[in-house]
Amino acid sequence: MKLVIAKCQVFRIASMAFVIGVVGCQKAATTTDKQESNPVVPPVVIADGKTPTENQKQAMLAAKEELYTKLSSRLMEAMSSEGPAGAILVCKQEAPKIAADVSQELGLRIGRTGVRLRNVENQPPDWAESLIEARTDTPSFAVLDNGDAAALLPIKLQAQCLMCHGPKDQIAPGVKEQLATLYPNDQATEFNEGDLRGWFWIELPGQ
Repeated sequence: MKLVIAKCQVFRIASMAFVIGVVGCQKAATTTDKQESNPVVPPVVIADGKTPTENQKQAMLAAKEELYTKLSSRLMEAMSSEGPAGAILVCKQEAPKIAADVSQELGLRIGRTGVRLRNVENQPPDWAESLIEARTDTPSFAVLDNGDAAALLPIKLQAQCLMCHGPKDQIAPGVKEQLATLYPNDQATEFNEGDLRGWFWIELPGQ
């Protein structure tokens, strides 16, 4: 049971798989025609001197916990029945829908990103890029120039997460093989316990 819980926690950090196609992730157009037909939209940035209300902060923190709980529960099931390789597959294939469901249920946008990405589609929103470049390791709350509240919440690597995100020579062969199959451009290894692994990002529409 301890192994199941450990693996569950590993993947809540971001393989993400968050893609993860995750809701809100910035995905490039798949064809040149689409790129040319899409108008240029100015990036949403953090507004100066504004902060979310306490209620908005609590709502965003609750959304992070909801996503973590739902993803963890599903990964525990996969670990119990299929082992680590099955959990990695769930994170790759199902995590995007879980994030989308939480977004829809709570009326916001939520996703994850990493210090180094496992999935290249798991990009942060524009407003978070400067905070990520600065390796912000404390919860950050802001109001964006479109009036939405936003949060960037750090994820620190726990010891059990090393089985998928630790030094490559310490990752089990079966896990290494599954990661290579599903994430050929994986950059999310060589972390140590306590390292900043990534962030949850949340956007809450303004009232």
